[in-house]
Amino acid sequence: MTIARTHNITKKFGTLTAVNEVSIHLETGEILGLLGANGAGKTTLIKILCGLIKPNSGTFFVQGRIGYMCQTFSLVEELTVHENTRFYSALYGMAKSHAEQAERALLEELHLLNYRDRQVRHLPLGWRQALSFAIATIHKPAVLILDEPTSGLDALSRRRIWRMMQRRAAEGTGILVSTHYLDEAYYCNRIAIMQEGRVTEAGKPEAIARTAAELSEHLGKHA
Repeated sequence: MTIARTHNITKKFGTLTAVNEVSIHLETGEILGLLGANGAGKTTLIKILCGLIKPNSGTFFVQGRIGYMCQTFSLVEELTVHENTRFYSALYGMAKSHAEQAERALLEELHLLNYRDRQVRHLPLGWRQALSFAIATIHKPAVLILDEPTSGLDALSRRRIWRMMQRRAAEGTGILVSTHYLDEAYYCNRIAIMQEGRVTEAGKPEAIARTAAELSEHLGKHA
Protein backbone atom coordinates (compact mmCIF):
# COMPACT_ATOMS: atom_id res chain seq x y z
CA MET A 1 0.00 0.00 0.00
CA THR A 2 1.28 3.46 -0.88
CA ILE A 3 1.67 5.51 2.31
CA ALA A 4 3.53 8.54 0.93
CA ARG A 5 3.70 10.11 -2.50
CA THR A 6 4.88 13.28 -4.21
CA HIS A 7 3.76 14.40 -7.66
CA ASN A 8 5.77 16.99 -9.57
CA ILE A 9 6.92 18.70 -6.36
CA THR A 10 8.93 21.87 -6.99
CA LYS A 11 10.55 24.13 -4.42
CA LYS A 12 12.44 27.33 -5.20
CA PHE A 13 14.50 29.61 -3.00
CA GLY A 14 14.77 32.82 -4.97
CA THR A 15 16.40 31.90 -8.27
CA LEU A 16 17.56 28.50 -6.98
CA THR A 17 15.36 25.51 -7.78
CA ALA A 18 16.16 23.10 -4.93
CA VAL A 19 13.57 20.47 -5.92
CA ASN A 20 12.43 20.26 -9.53
CA GLU A 21 9.23 18.34 -10.41
CA VAL A 22 10.03 15.33 -8.21
CA SER A 23 7.63 12.37 -8.12
CA ILE A 24 8.32 9.47 -5.73
CA HIS A 25 6.24 7.02 -3.72
CA LEU A 26 6.78 4.95 -0.58
CA GLU A 27 5.12 1.62 0.18
CA THR A 28 4.30 -0.06 3.50
CA GLY A 29 7.26 -2.00 4.88
CA GLU A 30 9.84 -0.82 2.35
CA ILE A 31 13.01 1.21 2.62
CA LEU A 32 13.32 3.86 -0.08
CA GLY A 33 16.76 5.46 -0.30
CA LEU A 34 17.34 9.00 -1.54
CA LEU A 35 20.87 9.17 -2.93
CA GLY A 36 22.77 12.21 -4.03
CA ALA A 37 25.56 14.62 -3.23
CA ASN A 38 25.19 17.56 -0.87
CA GLY A 39 22.94 20.13 -2.48
CA ALA A 40 21.08 17.58 -4.61
CA GLY A 41 17.74 18.47 -2.96
CA LYS A 42 17.32 15.52 -0.59
CA THR A 43 16.88 17.53 2.61
CA THR A 44 14.50 20.01 0.98
CA LEU A 45 12.30 17.17 -0.29
CA ILE A 46 12.30 15.57 3.16
CA LYS A 47 11.30 18.85 4.82
CA ILE A 48 8.39 19.17 2.40
CA LEU A 49 7.15 15.66 3.25
CA CYS A 50 7.41 16.48 6.97
CA GLY A 51 5.36 19.64 6.48
CA LEU A 52 8.23 21.89 7.56
CA ILE A 53 8.28 23.90 4.32
CA LYS A 54 5.74 24.37 1.54
CA PRO A 55 6.44 23.55 -2.11
CA ASN A 56 5.89 26.13 -4.82
CA SER A 57 3.96 23.62 -6.89
CA GLY A 58 3.02 19.96 -7.04
CA THR A 59 1.14 17.76 -4.59
CA PHE A 60 2.06 15.27 -1.88
CA PHE A 61 0.51 13.19 0.87
CA VAL A 62 1.74 11.18 3.84
CA GLN A 63 -0.65 8.68 5.39
CA GLY A 64 -0.61 8.13 9.15
CA ARG A 65 1.83 9.26 11.82
CA ILE A 66 5.32 10.42 10.88
CA GLY A 67 8.60 9.79 12.68
CA TYR A 68 11.37 12.21 11.71
CA MET A 69 15.11 12.24 12.40
CA CYS A 70 16.87 15.32 11.09
CA GLN A 71 20.49 15.76 10.02
CA THR A 72 21.46 17.75 13.09
CA PHE A 73 21.50 16.05 16.49
CA SER A 74 17.95 16.33 17.85
CA LEU A 75 18.15 15.09 21.45
CA VAL A 76 18.52 17.39 24.46
CA GLU A 77 22.10 16.72 25.52
CA GLU A 78 21.67 18.06 29.07
CA LEU A 79 18.85 15.57 29.75
CA THR A 80 19.36 11.91 30.59
CA VAL A 81 18.46 9.04 28.30
CA HIS A 82 15.30 8.48 30.36
CA GLU A 83 14.34 12.17 30.34
CA ASN A 84 14.75 12.39 26.57
CA THR A 85 12.54 9.36 25.94
CA ARG A 86 9.84 10.74 28.26
CA PHE A 87 10.07 14.21 26.75
CA TYR A 88 9.56 12.96 23.20
CA SER A 89 6.89 10.41 24.12
CA ALA A 90 4.95 13.29 25.72
CA LEU A 91 5.36 15.38 22.55
CA TYR A 92 3.92 12.45 20.59
CA GLY A 93 0.93 12.37 22.98
CA MET A 94 1.63 8.89 24.33
CA ALA A 95 -0.10 7.76 27.53
CA LYS A 96 2.29 7.43 30.49
CA SER A 97 1.82 3.66 30.83
CA HIS A 98 2.39 3.15 27.11
CA ALA A 99 5.43 5.43 27.19
CA GLU A 100 6.97 3.43 30.05
CA GLN A 101 6.59 0.16 28.14
CA ALA A 102 7.93 1.69 24.94
CA GLU A 103 10.91 3.20 26.76
CA ARG A 104 11.91 -0.10 28.32
CA ALA A 105 11.65 -1.91 24.97
CA LEU A 106 13.70 0.83 23.31
CA LEU A 107 16.47 0.75 25.92
CA GLU A 108 16.59 -3.05 25.87
CA GLU A 109 16.99 -3.01 22.09
CA LEU A 110 19.87 -0.54 22.39
CA HIS A 111 21.40 -2.23 25.46
CA LEU A 112 21.13 1.11 27.26
CA LEU A 113 19.17 0.11 30.36
CA ASN A 114 22.29 0.59 32.49
CA TYR A 115 22.71 4.08 31.02
CA ARG A 116 19.12 5.19 31.59
CA ASP A 117 20.14 7.98 33.99
CA ARG A 118 23.21 9.15 32.08
CA GLN A 119 23.17 12.49 30.31
CA VAL A 120 22.99 12.03 26.56
CA ARG A 121 26.04 14.24 26.01
CA HIS A 122 28.18 11.60 27.72
CA LEU A 123 27.20 8.85 25.27
CA PRO A 124 29.39 8.04 22.24
CA LEU A 125 28.15 9.57 18.97
CA GLY A 126 27.06 6.23 17.55
CA TRP A 127 24.85 5.49 20.55
CA ARG A 128 23.40 9.02 20.51
CA GLN A 129 22.39 8.57 16.88
CA ALA A 130 20.92 5.13 17.61
CA LEU A 131 18.94 6.64 20.49
CA SER A 132 17.72 9.47 18.22
CA PHE A 133 16.55 6.88 15.71
CA ALA A 134 14.78 4.79 18.34
CA ILE A 135 13.02 7.82 19.83
CA ALA A 136 11.82 8.82 16.34
CA THR A 137 10.02 5.45 16.23
CA ILE A 138 8.80 5.27 19.85
CA HIS A 139 5.22 6.17 18.83
CA LYS A 140 5.09 3.48 16.09
CA PRO A 141 4.81 5.78 13.06
CA ALA A 142 3.49 4.50 9.76
CA VAL A 143 6.12 6.56 7.93
CA LEU A 144 9.68 7.10 9.14
CA ILE A 145 11.71 9.86 7.47
CA LEU A 146 15.44 9.94 8.12
CA ASP A 147 17.80 12.64 6.84
CA GLU A 148 21.31 11.14 6.60
CA PRO A 149 21.05 9.28 9.94
CA THR A 150 24.46 7.62 9.54
CA SER A 151 26.45 10.69 8.51
CA GLY A 152 29.75 10.90 10.38
CA LEU A 153 29.42 7.49 12.02
CA ASP A 154 31.93 4.64 11.95
CA ALA A 155 31.10 1.47 10.02
CA LEU A 156 29.86 -0.44 13.09
CA SER A 157 27.53 2.37 14.18
CA ARG A 158 26.21 2.75 10.64
CA ARG A 159 25.42 -0.95 10.49
CA ARG A 160 23.62 -0.76 13.86
CA ILE A 161 21.34 1.98 12.52
CA TRP A 162 20.58 -0.03 9.39
CA ARG A 163 19.72 -3.15 11.38
CA MET A 164 17.22 -1.08 13.36
CA MET A 165 15.77 0.29 10.12
CA GLN A 166 15.37 -3.19 8.70
CA ARG A 167 13.56 -4.35 11.85
CA ARG A 168 11.13 -1.42 11.65
CA ALA A 169 10.49 -2.08 7.96
CA ALA A 170 9.81 -5.75 8.74
CA GLU A 171 7.17 -4.55 11.22
CA GLY A 172 5.44 -2.62 8.42
CA THR A 173 6.89 0.87 8.72
CA GLY A 174 7.64 2.61 5.43
CA ILE A 175 11.05 4.29 5.61
CA LEU A 176 12.40 7.12 3.48
CA VAL A 177 16.12 7.61 4.17
CA SER A 178 18.62 9.93 2.54
CA THR A 179 22.30 9.07 2.33
CA HIS A 180 25.44 9.96 0.43
CA TYR A 181 27.08 6.60 1.29
CA LEU A 182 26.70 4.61 -1.91
CA ASP A 183 27.15 1.22 -0.22
CA GLU A 184 24.01 1.93 1.82
CA ALA A 185 21.96 1.92 -1.38
CA TYR A 186 22.08 -1.88 -1.30
CA TYR A 187 20.32 -2.01 2.07
CA CYS A 188 17.29 -0.36 0.42
CA ASN A 189 14.42 -2.00 -1.44
CA ARG A 190 14.43 0.85 -3.95
CA ILE A 191 16.48 3.98 -4.49
CA ALA A 192 15.86 7.35 -6.11
CA ILE A 193 18.94 9.22 -7.32
CA MET A 194 18.74 13.02 -6.99
CA GLN A 195 20.94 15.45 -8.88
CA GLU A 196 20.44 19.21 -9.05
CA GLY A 197 16.94 18.93 -7.62
CA ARG A 198 15.69 16.22 -9.97
CA VAL A 199 15.24 12.47 -9.63
CA THR A 200 17.38 11.23 -12.49
CA GLU A 201 16.79 7.52 -11.94
CA ALA A 202 14.78 5.26 -9.63
CA GLY A 203 14.36 1.54 -9.08
CA LYS A 204 15.94 -1.44 -7.37
CA PRO A 205 19.60 -0.68 -6.62
CA GLU A 206 20.86 -3.87 -8.29
CA ALA A 207 19.01 -2.94 -11.47
CA ILE A 208 20.81 0.41 -11.62
CA ALA A 209 24.31 -0.78 -10.68
CA ARG A 210 25.62 -4.07 -9.30
CA THR A 211 28.10 -2.56 -6.84
CA ALA A 212 28.76 0.72 -5.03
CA ALA A 213 31.75 1.30 -7.34
CA GLU A 214 29.56 0.88 -10.42
CA LEU A 215 26.95 3.12 -8.84
CA SER A 216 29.59 5.82 -8.32
CA GLU A 217 30.56 5.59 -11.99
CA HIS A 218 26.88 5.66 -12.93
CA LEU A 219 26.33 8.84 -10.93
CA GLY A 220 29.37 10.43 -12.53
CA LYS A 221 27.95 9.86 -16.01
CA HIS A 222 24.78 11.71 -15.05
CA ALA A 223 26.49 14.60 -13.26
